[in-house]
Amino acid sequence: SKGPQIRALEQGCEFAVATPGRMNDLLEMGKVNLRRNTFVVLDEADRMLDMGFEPQIRKILQHVRPDRQMLMWSATWPKGVRKLAEDFMGQAT
Repeated sequence: SKGPQIRALEQGCEFAVATPGRMNDLLEMGKVNLRRNTFVVLDEADRMLDMGFEPQIRKILQHVRPDRQMLMWSATWPKGVRKLAEDFMGQAT
């Protein structure tokens, strides 16, 4: 549930792992600030993009500094997903 997660964030953390939906919830609630983040990691990026999470990921990236480094992990890399990934890698906020 969100309660324990929010309390852990309020105590401070070096990194956070979240689904796109949960991260956006925490951003909207003002419980997390990504402006100082220097890294973004997307695991199973192909599946997230393939399953329609593009708008949620774009929303998160708007809150991360433009000079960030991105790592995208994937078992497969279809052409359509590659195009979206290239866009994410070059997206400036």
